Amino acid sequence: MPGRNVAQKAGLNRSILAAGWGRLVERLEQKARSRVVRVNPAHTSQRCSACGIVDAKARESQAAFRCRSCGHAGNADVNAARNIKLAAGHAVAAREGPRVAGPVHREPQPVLLST
Repeated sequence: MPGRNVAQKAGLNRSILAAGWGRLVERLEQKARSRVVRVNPAHTSQRCSACGIVDAKARESQAAFRCRSCGHAGNADVNAARNIKLAAGHAVAAREGPRVAGPVHREPQPVLLST
C-alpha cells in the first residue's frame, strides 16, 4: 500500500526535476568560485546545534527539536540550518586556515570605492 498523497508528491518531484536544482548549484559554483560549499545534509536535522550530539529521537515532531543530552530546544528546521551553517564554516576554515582575522576573500565595499 503506497503512502498518502503519492500523486501530489510525484508531481512535486517532477516540478523540482524540471526546475533543474542540480544546474542551479553548478551555476552558483561557476559564478561564485570558492564561495559555494557543498554540505552533506545527513543527520543535520538530528544533530543538536548546541552540543553536537546526534539523536534520532530528538525530533519530537516535524517542527520541534529537543536535545535529550543538553536540553536545547527549538524549531527543527532552524536547528538543521545552524548545523549546515556550522558544517560550511568548518569546510571553509579547513580550506583556508583559521578565521581569526576575518574573511580572506571579500567583495569590494562601495563606500571605500567612492572616495
